[in-house]
Amino acid sequence: MLVYLICAAVCAVIWAVNGKWIAEGVKEHMPSEIYMHTGLALVFTLLVCELTVGNEDSWRRGGLSWLSAVGFALYIPSAILVATALHDLKHKGEATGGDPTASTVFIDEGIYGVVRQPLTLGMAVWSVALLFVFQSLFSVLLGFLAILLFWLSARSEFEHNVAKFGDAYAEYAKRVPMWNMFRSVRVQKRDPQDKQDEIR
Repeated sequence: MLVYLICAAVCAVIWAVNGKWIAEGVKEHMPSEIYMHTGLALVFTLLVCELTVGNEDSWRRGGLSWLSAVGFALYIPSAILVATALHDLKHKGEATGGDPTASTVFIDEGIYGVVRQPLTLGMAVWSVALLFVFQSLFSVLLGFLAILLFWLSARSEFEHNVAKFGDAYAEYAKRVPMWNMFRSVRVQKRDPQDKQDEIR
């Protein structure tokens, strides 16, 4: 019984913290913030529930060890994407206020020269990793919903950044894809004349 109470308490804190950011997103008419923090709340809820209630055999999990190994391996690119993005935002973005992602400077180098939305991509990769590690219906449902929300956050951020940074961001979006790192490498190798159709 104690493990269920711990799970409920931690999940309540997760939703309270992210709820603050969700409410701020609603107030500021920023769908990307609403999607991002709802996705974060779902991912952390998934993790806490699987590590507490899930470990009590409350639901069935798959037993594919090779899939778990792939999941654990995906933690690495996920962590690199998120850490690198936060580092670049902190040191180059000149954010104001308490939100380190609220960059006041347009960044188009480093990880942002490879993908436009490394934070949401990193969180989506981590969501996939959790699906593979836990292999339960619960993790599949919450994980896929979180991935969808991170994708929606990244998509809606495009309009916000065009309004914020103007034509420079629109041109940047033609060169650098939202999430597809492999496409980014191909696009950067092609002739600039061929890049005009590359957006989102």
